[in-house]
Amino acid sequence: MTMRARPGMTLMELVIGLAITGMMAVAGVSAFESIIDHRTVIRTASASTERASALRETIRTWVVNGTPRIQLGGGPRGLTSGAGRAGANTAMGGMNVAAVTPATAIGDEFTVTTSALTPALTPNIAIRLYIDGDANTPEKGLTMEYQPTPQSPLLRRMLDSTIDTLRVEYLDGTTHRWFDASQAATLGTVLAVRLTMIPSPSVTASPLVTLPLVFAIRGSAAQQAPLR
Repeated sequence: MTMRARPGMTLMELVIGLAITGMMAVAGVSAFESIIDHRTVIRTASASTERASALRETIRTWVVNGTPRIQLGGGPRGLTSGAGRAGANTAMGGMNVAAVTPATAIGDEFTVTTSALTPALTPNIAIRLYIDGDANTPEKGLTMEYQPTPQSPLLRRMLDSTIDTLRVEYLDGTTHRWFDASQAATLGTVLAVRLTMIPSPSVTASPLVTLPLVFAIRGSAAQQAPLR
């Protein structure tokens, strides 16, 4: 009894088999690329969150261990830019601005004299936080300005180039309402300060960076402590 040989694949079967194999390969590559893309997004988001957390903790430490500068009474605050303030305030917590004019700020700015660790590596340093809008300085975005000693030059350090708005608000002790920094001079007693950093719309930032930082102002010496 002879066995009849099994016929091989037809051309049609071969074409169909190759087509199925090709589709499976394409699907596998797409799935792999999707996994890689998601891992990249996760890594980017994690790095952005870590940077935002570090920035917030740095500012929190400065304010908690310091005394903010708030101009109360005596009429409107006037210009918020460094150029406008240089003539009106020639000493910011030991910061001699007569020789070096502070960089121009866009919008609100906030100054705190802190005993916490700063790049100056000396105690009781006045830190000026602002959005640098000066075309003559290399910094951009959220920037700090400080002077290690009255004899040393004014120094600047860029904190986050992606932040293009710093909003400063004060809690009025009479009305218990929040007021913009431009109205601080009209307030009688300030109970708290609220700092809000807003990144540029053109960048993808961690939502953590936009959460307001709120600090209570307690005692006659205006020592700062975070609100709970």
